[in-house]
Amino acid sequence: MVKSSDVKTTEGKGLPRVVILGGGYGGVYAALGLQKAARRGQIELSLISRNNFFVYQPMLAEVVSGSIEPPHIVNSIRRLARFTNFYKAEIEAVDVQNHIVTIRYPGHADFHDIQYDHLVIAVGSSTDLSRLPGMAEHAFPFRTLGDALFLRNHLISVLESAEVEDDPDEKREALTFVIAGGGYTGVEVAAEINSFTREAVKSYMHTEPSEIKVMLLQGGARIMPEIAEDLAEFSHRVLERRGVEIRLNTRIKGATAQSAILDDGTTIPTRTLVAAVGAAPNRLLDSIPSERDSRGRIVVDETLAVPGHPGIWAVGDCAAIPDARAGGTAPPTAQYALREAKHVAQNILATVRGGTLRPFSYKSLGSFVPLGRFSAAAQVMGIKVSGFPAWWMYRTYYLSQLPRLERKLRVMIDWTLELLFHRDIVQMETARSEGISRAHYEAGEIVYQQGDLARNFWIILDGQVQVFRQEDGQETLVATLGTGEFFGEMSLLRGVRHTASVRTLTPVDLLVMNEADFNALASSSTQFGELLAGVMRQRLSGSESAESSQSMDDEG
Repeated sequence: MVKSSDVKTTEGKGLPRVVILGGGYGGVYAALGLQKAARRGQIELSLISRNNFFVYQPMLAEVVSGSIEPPHIVNSIRRLARFTNFYKAEIEAVDVQNHIVTIRYPGHADFHDIQYDHLVIAVGSSTDLSRLPGMAEHAFPFRTLGDALFLRNHLISVLESAEVEDDPDEKREALTFVIAGGGYTGVEVAAEINSFTREAVKSYMHTEPSEIKVMLLQGGARIMPEIAEDLAEFSHRVLERRGVEIRLNTRIKGATAQSAILDDGTTIPTRTLVAAVGAAPNRLLDSIPSERDSRGRIVVDETLAVPGHPGIWAVGDCAAIPDARAGGTAPPTAQYALREAKHVAQNILATVRGGTLRPFSYKSLGSFVPLGRFSAAAQVMGIKVSGFPAWWMYRTYYLSQLPRLERKLRVMIDWTLELLFHRDIVQMETARSEGISRAHYEAGEIVYQQGDLARNFWIILDGQVQVFRQEDGQETLVATLGTGEFFGEMSLLRGVRHTASVRTLTPVDLLVMNEADFNALASSSTQFGELLAGVMRQRLSGSESAESSQSMDDEG
């Protein structure tokens, strides 16, 4: 036991301020554990997340196969944690010395500071595929609801493509699905892709289930090292019996648009490569001057507190938490994150109330491995179960943990319909936002303000705009630009905020390119890059020969 008197706080005359970073399992369930105290006015509770919803991660793979409708596994954080000040914002930095979290709202240029007395870090991990050539460009990550939806549409798209393909090699490539990473997520995704595509292809007249090839690549000697070895071996056998090809001691090295490249130099022709690898520490952890383990996670003590930083706590994937029962550190699973979140809430309240802090200790109820439609493997209280009974137990357990009765009922309806009917194979048109679009402004409207974040590159298709600066309440005209000229490039190239405003002089039609596509074009096109470099030199040097560049940037 640890006495709360050993933990110093910075609470002043007001209520203790508890700020939670992250809207995943750790963050949301910590907030739920503190709701009663917030409702009673004992603490001031805040939660910061870039999304305004909580995704129930264990059911995410079933969105890919269509077993569950996407909205049914997400919950509004505002409705879940009603007595919490919720901030939908990007977390920019944490000032440990002054107990301040700096945030920025999407689409806003200004930063805002939130003070805390207790800080719960539950930001999870991120995905970094940049070290593997081609992976970031061509592999499908699997972390978010958007990832699941995009992958589902892609699977149906390649089935449609294969149906009309005359070249046998091209058809084989389209019907080969590769999953890199044999951990829990990789196994779950591989199982859902396998069962879904083999069922869906029965609705295609010119494609057979036997043509489907699902491959799972695992760099270690066995799949799912996070669970018991015998259960992992059993799951391995079931997957292979269902048609999944598993390659152990095989690592992905890179990717192209039409192949997965292995570490031995061989390639697998495929149009579908799912990346269940590349976990990396969240960049926000760099703001916390604390000890980190070999995986970049924040090291915490047995009470989930960060040593040397009173009032700071960490839970979930971003924390290396001592496992009092099994030794080592607690596994990064939803089951553990939920218990960690509830425990840290209790210890924060104990600190606030002058009580005793308790060390975290949790014994897993068991492991569940979904292996596709109507099949799973499970180990509960030391008893191994497989097949349909394990599948029923897996769904029953996770349904019981799904927040809110409404969502439980909706998922139950989805699962009931799945028992009676085939899963849907309709391809929903959810195209990503175009990198280049058009915009129209009437005379006198502001395109962007001085001090705004630079986000786009603008080309004038028709009309005129004015570039002007405001200093000490005075407005100074910088330039007037017309058809064929462009603006916004210098702020993007220099990575700064706009130092001038742009206002339309006449009705204007603009071509708009987002920052990512602009940077890609500027770095890949020699002529375009040289043109921009010349314009930038002229702007910075204050040259009077701007007219010959056919451009005048907002910096003037």
